Amino acid sequence: MPNDKWNDEEIENLLRDFPKIQDKRPKAEVYKNVSQTQYVPKQPKRWLPLLVAVIAFLSISVLAVSLLQQNGSDSSTGETETESGDAESMMTADEAQPEQAEQSADDSEGAASLAMEEPEALRTAVYEQDLTGAHVLHIGLADQGYVVPVSFMIPAPLAGEGEPDALELYETFAGQIDESALGFDEYHPYEGSLQQDGATISHFLPEGHDYDKGSAATLLYLYSLEETFMGQQEIRILNEVGEPAQLAHIGEVEPIIPGTQGHSYYLMDASTGDWYMAPSYGMSEANLEDALVALRQAPNDAYRSPVPDGIGYGVEMDGTNAIVTFEETLDLEALDGMAAMRMIESMALTAQSYGSSLTISNTLQAEWSGFDFSKELELPVAPNRIEWTEK
Repeated sequence: MPNDKWNDEEIENLLRDFPKIQDKRPKAEVYKNVSQTQYVPKQPKRWLPLLVAVIAFLSISVLAVSLLQQNGSDSSTGETETESGDAESMMTADEAQPEQAEQSADDSEGAASLAMEEPEALRTAVYEQDLTGAHVLHIGLADQGYVVPVSFMIPAPLAGEGEPDALELYETFAGQIDESALGFDEYHPYEGSLQQDGATISHFLPEGHDYDKGSAATLLYLYSLEETFMGQQEIRILNEVGEPAQLAHIGEVEPIIPGTQGHSYYLMDASTGDWYMAPSYGMSEANLEDALVALRQAPNDAYRSPVPDGIGYGVEMDGTNAIVTFEETLDLEALDGMAAMRMIESMALTAQSYGSSLTISNTLQAEWSGFDFSKELELPVAPNRIEWTEK
């Protein structure tokens, strides 16, 4: 050791020359680390330089160790956070799978619930419950010499106040129908003038009209009138002075009583590719039993049978109720939905046109698309429903 004598001032100056040590640790942690260091007894002043060196060395060592511990802790914390984040992500993914499955189940249940709430979605005809808040414009449209009855659902506010009669509906809305856009011939409104007196409709034909230019044109005209004013008791065809009109191929026209003869309802396609239910005027059987059996085969190339291939059934009459029994238990869900609906509605419309009721038996489903097969079937009030869009 050198023999230089140190005084307090020199020592203090020496200590001040030491580099400043910065420690960002909390005071409590530093105190804890220092307190755990072995205590060094106080030496006489002559050992002060040695003590200072020792303290400085210990301080630097403690600081280095602390920094290393802190880096290790940060690294460990980062790894822990990463592992925690990964675990959390895995938990989130695991939790998301049941949630997604539950959501899918909810969506499926919602779709099923919607289907249950709207079982009549496949129906094409008009039923009694459809008349709430709407009026039906019945009109017989023309398609290459055949008549197809169509039922336009007119919202009540569009028809004005009160209950419009058949002629008021016809004269207000028939001229607005774009028949060609629906796949039919342009045929309405009728030539001449119309008049309603109670349940009687009179059509006054003008000179030079086109309704007797051939027997086919005459039959088309008469069938169209009957379908358009089906709900009336009588339709009279008169000349301009109010006398029974003379038509070239039938002579004096007798009053038409709508609905006197029932008809089998077959399928007919319009030029748009849409299918409609059409009565087989002039080709229908005299009684309902035969008319229902006849549905299995179309009467000509213009019509198509509504009964899918391979389905057989028999018909029995119980008073005025026709009972259709399928030869083999019919699973309606195994058929195309629209094909099944067309078959049932064609039978129902046929029964309705003959003024009879209908029971369908031997189906796998007791209820289907709003129909209850455990009792007499709900019959339509009109075929070929079309929602009216305001022009």
